[in-house]
Amino acid sequence: MNYRLTMTAAVAVILASFSLITVIQGGGWLFAGAGAVIVVVAAGVATRLPTIPAAAVATALVLIAEIPLLAWPSWPARIAGVALVALVAASAVTRRILPALADIGTYLAALLIYLNLLFASAQSLAGVIPTAASLRHLARLASAGYYEHNYAPPVPGSRGLELIAAAGIGAVAILTDVLAVRLRSPAVAGLPLLVLFAVPVATAARHSGVGLTISFCLGITGYLALLAADGRERLRLWGRLVTVWQDAPDDEHGHGPDTRALAASGRRIGLAAVAVAVVVPLALPGLQRHGLFGGGGGGQGTTLVSPPAPLVQMSHQLLAHTAEPALSYHTNAADPPQQYLQVYVLNYDDASGKWTLTDHSPSTAVGVQPLRAAPGQSTAIATTTDTTKITIDKAGGYSGGMSYLPLPYAPQYVTLPSNGWQETKSTLMVYGYHPDTGLSYSVTSKTAVPTPAQLSSPAPIPADIKHGGYLSYTSPDRATLAGIARQITRRARGRYAQALALEDYFTESGLFTYALRGNLPTSLVQFLTTDRIGYCQQFAFAMAVLARLTGIPSRVAVGYTAGTRAGHGLWKVTTADAHAWPELYFAGTGWIRFEPTPGGPAAQGTATRPVYSTATPGSTTPQQSPPGLPTVLPPVAGGQNALAPKNRKPEAGAGTPAAGHGAARTGGFPVGLLLLAILAALLVAPGLARVVTRRRRWLTAADAAARAHAAWRELTSDLVDHGLGGAASESPRALAARLAGTGTLGGAAEQAAGRIAAAEERARYARTPGPADSLKSDGQLVRRALARNASLAERWRARLLPASALAPVIAAARQAPDVFGWLDLAGLRIRRAVGGAVRARRAD
Repeated sequence: MNYRLTMTAAVAVILASFSLITVIQGGGWLFAGAGAVIVVVAAGVATRLPTIPAAAVATALVLIAEIPLLAWPSWPARIAGVALVALVAASAVTRRILPALADIGTYLAALLIYLNLLFASAQSLAGVIPTAASLRHLARLASAGYYEHNYAPPVPGSRGLELIAAAGIGAVAILTDVLAVRLRSPAVAGLPLLVLFAVPVATAARHSGVGLTISFCLGITGYLALLAADGRERLRLWGRLVTVWQDAPDDEHGHGPDTRALAASGRRIGLAAVAVAVVVPLALPGLQRHGLFGGGGGGQGTTLVSPPAPLVQMSHQLLAHTAEPALSYHTNAADPPQQYLQVYVLNYDDASGKWTLTDHSPSTAVGVQPLRAAPGQSTAIATTTDTTKITIDKAGGYSGGMSYLPLPYAPQYVTLPSNGWQETKSTLMVYGYHPDTGLSYSVTSKTAVPTPAQLSSPAPIPADIKHGGYLSYTSPDRATLAGIARQITRRARGRYAQALALEDYFTESGLFTYALRGNLPTSLVQFLTTDRIGYCQQFAFAMAVLARLTGIPSRVAVGYTAGTRAGHGLWKVTTADAHAWPELYFAGTGWIRFEPTPGGPAAQGTATRPVYSTATPGSTTPQQSPPGLPTVLPPVAGGQNALAPKNRKPEAGAGTPAAGHGAARTGGFPVGLLLLAILAALLVAPGLARVVTRRRRWLTAADAAARAHAAWRELTSDLVDHGLGGAASESPRALAARLAGTGTLGGAAEQAAGRIAAAEERARYARTPGPADSLKSDGQLVRRALARNASLAERWRARLLPASALAPVIAAARQAPDVFGWLDLAGLRIRRAVGGAVRARRAD
């Protein structure tokens, strides 16, 4: 039994699985995956036992794995389980299909029992044997782990993700063991190993240079070790082991066999595998661009900085296992918990169906002059002026090449230690192209303090807000959501009362649950009607959409709540305070925030409802739930819309157009058009190259001999283009005889081909060439005859894809792998030269 190759295949899978370190946080998945590989190795060894022991092991494993099926209430399921066990047991007396079935059962049953023991032992019989309850638990874990793919990597290593990772690594181990050990095809076994590498390459993960380099080298080392182990085992079949070491002790002449060429072949295979693994993922147009071994250089010049992905950054902060410091501040605000720190402002984009970062143009420089006044805020609205001194911590928070400042809304003065900061015109976001380092600055903000009566004003919505995209929402679920909005606000009169009804529906009805993990809803309708579970992103989007459908302009802000008091006037904000909330527009007041996300220890702890949303219109008493507040909405089958987790997906710098600067509306770079142009150029290039070659041949033919050679090359090229080419060693006389014998050309064209052949023969062997004045016209005559006698498909193939023009490309592709041989040869020559010089010096 080939234990060496079996163990090498297992080590190769474990080393290749290190590539997932850029996708999943933590190390639990790695240990779980390594355990799965060990179990698969044991199962593989069992399948290669003698027939009866292998069948016994397979039967026992399949029987244990099938306990839930055998205990199923349905008799057909029980009968199917018994039949499967019987087929596996029958593999002991047959040599055809049943042993292969038993081997598959051994692998899969062993992996299932291992995963059940590791992740669902509490629901299992005796902690090991699977049950219906343990399988349901595994399914729930897998479903929860699968949901994590909606977040940009690296994602937190939850138990569900550990289960998926272990199952995936185990499946790769099964394929590798079957291909490398049983089928003795270790080179093909590199394909399942490549699957593990494809996971981080095909994502928008921010790769660490050192981590990715190490994981890449580990994976390639495992693959090359697999090839070397198989080569060693194959060489053992020859008898005495052949090695690359010289002066073998059993060699009477003191020199072992020269296996340098054999070793060079192994190196060529390894180098080719490395080159393919490096180049192919980077060349595929469907994959994101990655710097394989880490970050950019430090040269001068302009650096292209991608816009941030606010929702991805916020999700990463909230889903982190521990809360990291984000910032701290001192403020003279009378009620600091009411002072949220806004970082980003999002608007719904009808073209992409996503909430995206609003457009930045035009913007103004942040300096000593006052910043823009809050849009839509009249002088009749009372305001408070507060000063806040903020220190951003380097370790956590919103970050990226393009930095946005957390600021209370609306900033009037911002004092910064450096220049280059800009403020957007409509949203008052302050941003700059600065590195992710700590920063201290102060901001003076003017906060609106409207009364319920002012918010209840029936003043019309300004045209720039009405037509600025703050009321639009195009979705297949629009009609359903509009009905839900009408039901919630049916007793409210006026936009302010409707806003309060929406806010109360999420925070006071008791229908909704705050949760960061688990089976979160994938559509807005599902969130509102069936699941009713989520965190601030779901609540903010839901209220913003319902407000729009009610006729209230809305947008979504992303930033931080006020954080927690640390004493001596200091407030601290951590990544756990990252938050999203809706902002609604009221004429005369402008944009003000609302808080539909439940707060408190069991929810988003520091979320606080604004003061003006706890008073009824026209009074200062706390707002009570409107009479008849709906408690249950009918379940509706929802589709994808603004709440779909895909809206959180694009990682900053991933190149997607969903994150601002108007890219979502413009569609970004026309990649499809570029690919179409490249395809068209590739189709035209061979035919164009053939025409250029023909013209160059005749232009450079200065004498009769050169014209004869040019006519001969054109004749052979035309024959190759039409599928009539001969051997490279075919003489001119033999070619003319072949054409005459087949009768392909007929009459005048056949005679023209004979004249060209005779001229080439005379130019090769005679002292003086023959006349060549008519050779060009003879070549044209032959070419027209070939086209006339060819089918339509052959004719166009000869024009667009002439084989004579493609021959150099095909030859170059065939010879490309020899570049490694050339490198080996150069290395040998260098070593010989160095060795000769050393020996000469010793002789002196």
